[in-house]
Amino acid sequence: MAIARAASHTAQTNADDLPWLLPAGSPVWRRGLCTMAQPCLKQAQHTPRFLFQDATLLLIASGRLDLDCGVDRISVDAGAALLLVEANACADLIKTPGGTEQRFRSIFLTLSPELLEAFRRGRATGPESSQAAASFRSIPLDADLGSSLEHVLAGAAAPQFSDERLRYRAMDLLAALAERGFAFRPLMSQRMSGRLRALVSEAPHQHWTAQTAGKALAVSEATLHRRLAGECARFEDVLIDVRMHHAMMLMQTTSLSVPEIAQACGYRSRARFAERFRARFGYPPSAVR
Repeated sequence: MAIARAASHTAQTNADDLPWLLPAGSPVWRRGLCTMAQPCLKQAQHTPRFLFQDATLLLIASGRLDLDCGVDRISVDAGAALLLVEANACADLIKTPGGTEQRFRSIFLTLSPELLEAFRRGRATGPESSQAAASFRSIPLDADLGSSLEHVLAGAAAPQFSDERLRYRAMDLLAALAERGFAFRPLMSQRMSGRLRALVSEAPHQHWTAQTAGKALAVSEATLHRRLAGECARFEDVLIDVRMHHAMMLMQTTSLSVPEIAQACGYRSRARFAERFRARFGYPPSAVR
């Protein structure tokens, strides 16, 4: 397997020369299971306050990634290691191109809360991670763990691969992590802002209003606003932030034009979209590529 070979030959071979990445394409979303994306950048990029909504595994194939959440800081270079990020971790990211091709490339895999909960229910009681308080950490990527990861990535990328089989592969990956002393933290009861983020993330292009979102979440519009206010959040702010996160991912992983990305994020006006993007990240969409 490609990733397994990468893990076992890193000491002799530059990471850029290894076939770690799957065929390029748009982010893949498998409902209730996982999401996979493959960011690729030609220039260094700073992304402030990036929210990892779900538990995430990152494999850096070229360049370096720096994360800083104010309490925890970590730098990960391309090589035989996985970066593991807890759900709801928020950090400033710096992606720096490197290697022979002078690009930043990575594989970004998120695991759904439903999948993690199913794994916990079916797992015999065992030792938990000794670093449970950390928002993110790196773990060596040996051949066995690399093989488990690659099976999940290949299954997620294949449209004909059933959800049932992909679930088994993801469970195997979680078991491999548990054998190495790592388990993602269980989520507490989800806040309304988190439920809203998850809802909008499923269809960021949709014309969302507090009324339609409340109906989908089985609460009234007034209750939605009241519960969000109790979490120091506003409907409009959550909506914009989810759409901008989606826009950033599409800018890094696809060749879609800015107008096409604007439409995919629910904006008919390119100027309005660019204004929102700049306000969120500090630079225009054109600066990403």
